[in-house]
Amino acid sequence: MNSPLRIWAERTLLIFALVMIVVVYFYVTTPGLRDLVRPHQCLFLQATGLLCPACGGTRALGHLLDGRLQLALKYNTLAVLSLPLVVYGTVTASRLVFDRNFEPSDLKIAPFWLWSILALIIIFWIIRNLPYFSFLNPG
Repeated sequence: MNSPLRIWAERTLLIFALVMIVVVYFYVTTPGLRDLVRPHQCLFLQATGLLCPACGGTRALGHLLDGRLQLALKYNTLAVLSLPLVVYGTVTASRLVFDRNFEPSDLKIAPFWLWSILALIIIFWIIRNLPYFSFLNPG
Protein backbone atom coordinates (compact mmCIF):
# COMPACT_ATOMS: atom_id res chain seq x y z
CA MET A 1 0.00 0.00 0.00
CA ASN A 2 1.27 3.48 -0.85
CA SER A 3 1.81 5.69 2.15
CA PRO A 4 1.26 9.45 1.81
CA LEU A 5 5.00 9.96 2.31
CA ARG A 6 5.82 7.60 -0.57
CA ILE A 7 3.30 9.31 -2.86
CA TRP A 8 4.75 12.73 -1.98
CA ALA A 9 8.32 11.49 -2.57
CA GLU A 10 7.43 9.93 -5.93
CA ARG A 11 5.65 13.06 -7.12
CA THR A 12 8.49 15.30 -5.97
CA LEU A 13 11.09 13.16 -7.76
CA LEU A 14 8.97 13.03 -10.92
CA ILE A 15 8.50 16.81 -10.96
CA PHE A 16 12.22 17.34 -10.33
CA ALA A 17 13.16 14.97 -13.17
CA LEU A 18 10.75 16.67 -15.59
CA VAL A 19 12.02 20.13 -14.69
CA MET A 20 15.63 19.00 -15.14
CA ILE A 21 14.82 17.48 -18.56
CA VAL A 22 13.20 20.74 -19.71
CA VAL A 23 16.07 22.87 -18.36
CA VAL A 24 18.73 20.70 -20.00
CA TYR A 25 16.78 20.64 -23.28
CA PHE A 26 16.55 24.43 -23.44
CA TYR A 27 20.13 24.86 -22.27
CA VAL A 28 21.44 22.58 -25.02
CA THR A 29 19.18 23.78 -27.84
CA THR A 30 19.32 27.53 -27.18
CA PRO A 31 22.91 28.81 -27.44
CA GLY A 32 21.99 32.39 -26.43
CA LEU A 33 20.46 31.09 -23.21
CA ARG A 34 23.81 29.68 -22.09
CA ASP A 35 25.33 33.13 -21.82
CA LEU A 36 22.35 34.41 -19.84
CA VAL A 37 22.25 31.66 -17.24
CA ARG A 38 25.94 30.99 -16.85
CA PRO A 39 27.42 33.66 -14.61
CA HIS A 40 31.06 34.33 -15.27
CA GLN A 41 31.74 34.62 -11.56
CA CYS A 42 30.09 33.34 -8.41
CA LEU A 43 27.49 35.77 -7.06
CA PHE A 44 28.71 35.22 -3.50
CA LEU A 45 32.26 36.01 -4.64
CA GLN A 46 31.07 39.17 -6.39
CA ALA A 47 29.16 40.35 -3.33
CA THR A 48 31.71 39.51 -0.62
CA GLY A 49 35.05 38.87 -2.27
CA LEU A 50 35.11 35.45 -0.58
CA LEU A 51 34.86 32.01 -2.15
CA CYS A 52 31.78 29.92 -1.39
CA PRO A 53 32.02 26.14 -0.91
CA ALA A 54 30.76 25.58 -4.46
CA CYS A 55 33.11 28.00 -6.27
CA GLY A 56 34.81 26.09 -9.07
CA GLY A 57 32.46 23.12 -8.73
CA THR A 58 31.17 23.24 -12.30
CA ARG A 59 34.68 23.43 -13.72
CA ALA A 60 35.78 20.62 -11.40
CA LEU A 61 33.00 18.34 -12.62
CA GLY A 62 33.78 19.23 -16.24
CA HIS A 63 37.44 18.28 -15.74
CA LEU A 64 36.42 15.12 -13.93
CA LEU A 65 34.23 14.11 -16.88
CA ASP A 66 37.22 14.69 -19.15
CA GLY A 67 39.30 12.38 -16.94
CA ARG A 68 41.52 15.10 -15.48
CA LEU A 69 41.30 14.26 -11.79
CA GLN A 70 44.15 16.53 -10.70
CA LEU A 71 42.55 19.60 -12.32
CA ALA A 72 39.15 18.63 -10.93
CA LEU A 73 40.59 18.47 -7.41
CA LYS A 74 42.29 21.84 -7.94
CA TYR A 75 39.05 23.60 -8.86
CA ASN A 76 36.91 22.18 -6.05
CA THR A 77 38.17 19.35 -3.90
CA LEU A 78 34.97 19.15 -1.90
CA ALA A 79 32.76 18.78 -4.99
CA VAL A 80 34.89 15.91 -6.30
CA LEU A 81 35.12 14.13 -2.95
CA SER A 82 31.36 14.46 -2.34
CA LEU A 83 30.43 12.59 -5.52
CA PRO A 84 30.00 9.26 -3.67
CA LEU A 85 27.32 10.95 -1.53
CA VAL A 86 25.61 12.22 -4.68
CA VAL A 87 25.65 8.71 -6.15
CA TYR A 88 24.25 7.30 -2.89
CA GLY A 89 21.46 9.89 -2.93
CA THR A 90 20.63 9.12 -6.55
CA VAL A 91 20.51 5.38 -5.89
CA THR A 92 18.36 5.91 -2.81
CA ALA A 93 15.96 8.19 -4.69
CA SER A 94 15.71 5.66 -7.53
CA ARG A 95 15.10 2.89 -5.05
CA LEU A 96 12.37 4.93 -3.41
CA VAL A 97 10.58 5.24 -6.74
CA PHE A 98 11.11 1.76 -8.18
CA ASP A 99 11.28 -0.55 -5.14
CA ARG A 100 7.79 -0.91 -3.65
CA ASN A 101 9.20 -2.53 -0.50
CA PHE A 102 11.41 0.47 0.27
CA GLU A 103 9.70 3.19 2.29
CA PRO A 104 10.99 6.69 3.11
CA SER A 105 10.86 5.70 6.76
CA ASP A 106 13.50 3.02 5.96
CA LEU A 107 16.10 5.75 5.52
CA LYS A 108 18.20 5.57 8.64
CA ILE A 109 20.71 8.38 8.62
CA ALA A 110 22.14 9.23 11.98
CA PRO A 111 22.04 12.96 12.82
CA PHE A 112 25.78 12.72 13.53
CA TRP A 113 26.47 12.19 9.81
CA LEU A 114 24.24 15.06 8.71
CA TRP A 115 25.92 17.43 11.18
CA SER A 116 29.35 16.12 10.17
CA ILE A 117 28.68 16.85 6.50
CA LEU A 118 27.47 20.35 7.36
CA ALA A 119 30.54 20.94 9.54
CA LEU A 120 32.84 19.72 6.76
CA ILE A 121 31.25 22.12 4.27
CA ILE A 122 31.61 25.05 6.69
CA ILE A 123 35.23 24.16 7.52
CA PHE A 124 36.07 23.86 3.81
CA TRP A 125 34.34 27.21 3.21
CA ILE A 126 36.42 28.92 5.89
CA ILE A 127 39.84 27.43 5.16
CA ARG A 128 39.67 27.95 1.39
CA ASN A 129 39.44 31.69 2.10
CA LEU A 130 42.55 31.74 4.30
CA PRO A 131 45.83 32.79 2.62
CA TYR A 132 47.70 29.71 3.83
CA PHE A 133 45.23 27.43 2.01
CA SER A 134 45.27 29.30 -1.29
CA PHE A 135 45.86 25.98 -3.07
CA LEU A 136 42.14 25.28 -2.47
CA ASN A 137 41.14 28.30 -4.59
CA PRO A 138 39.81 27.58 -8.05
CA GLY A 139 42.23 28.64 -10.78
